[in-house]
Amino acid sequence: MRLDDVEGDAGIEDRRGQRGAGGLGGGLGGMKIGKGGGIMGIVIALVIAFVGRGALSGGGGGGGTGIDVGDILGQMGGGQANVASAPTDAGGGAKDAQYEFVNDLAIVLEDYWSTQFSSSNQNFTKAGIVLFDAPTSTGGCGVGQPEFGPFYCPGDSKIYIDLTFYEKLENQLGFSGDFAFAYVMAHEYGHHIQNLLGINAQVTEASRGASQEEANDLSVRTELQADCFAGAWAKSAYDDERLEAGDFDEAINAARAVGDDAIQRKSTGQVNPEAWTHGSSADRQKWFRTGFDSGNPSSCDTF
Repeated sequence: MRLDDVEGDAGIEDRRGQRGAGGLGGGLGGMKIGKGGGIMGIVIALVIAFVGRGALSGGGGGGGTGIDVGDILGQMGGGQANVASAPTDAGGGAKDAQYEFVNDLAIVLEDYWSTQFSSSNQNFTKAGIVLFDAPTSTGGCGVGQPEFGPFYCPGDSKIYIDLTFYEKLENQLGFSGDFAFAYVMAHEYGHHIQNLLGINAQVTEASRGASQEEANDLSVRTELQADCFAGAWAKSAYDDERLEAGDFDEAINAARAVGDDAIQRKSTGQVNPEAWTHGSSADRQKWFRTGFDSGNPSSCDTF
């Protein structure tokens, strides 16, 4: 992915190198980065219409897939840690190539979504970005653990990224590349967009009294919409000539690898659709492609 022309400071909170109780260290593994340096109203209406038909769900990710990389590519789902000992101050790590890549990618994502909101005459607030490698406190989602993988916390509107997760994704789920990482981050930014639009709040409200089946269903739809939002952003990156040879395939392969069926099959040898919370490989690829092919977030009607 080409980001060599991006300038600015995304205001990343770098908590790497700080240690809380049970903190984990480690590097990024094999991640290769920096290879060369009226819409929203429609989406809201789609969610309201779906919830109005009686569909219920319970918020973010989670869900019984069994693989030890945790709740990959979803919103935060549980975990225990000592809150008092979890670090909260920023500034632990150096501004290395990893930091710069995340910074530049955050700026490109922010620019895209601020333009989308502006065109719909709606207020936009950028997502915060936190890099961490040990248990870290969040503003409303408990303590983030490295084994969760990346997640978005609607309580403080921040995306939490443990860069060491990428090595696990490569080793356990079999995908790699800088645009695969861009897909991950764009998906989490999609959750931020859902938060700004009130979609997360509607899903939470709809979850009250829901059955597990209903909860899983709307969770899947929420996750697939974030995939579609990521695809719409990826199309803008393509139009801006940021994608390089193989980048699109990296994202599609990542979407396939993190499908609930693929993770279940790899971890247990069996597939149980009733336990899905993020969607099948085919559906994750389909909705990323839907966003990419249209280049328009209003095409992301997963509800």
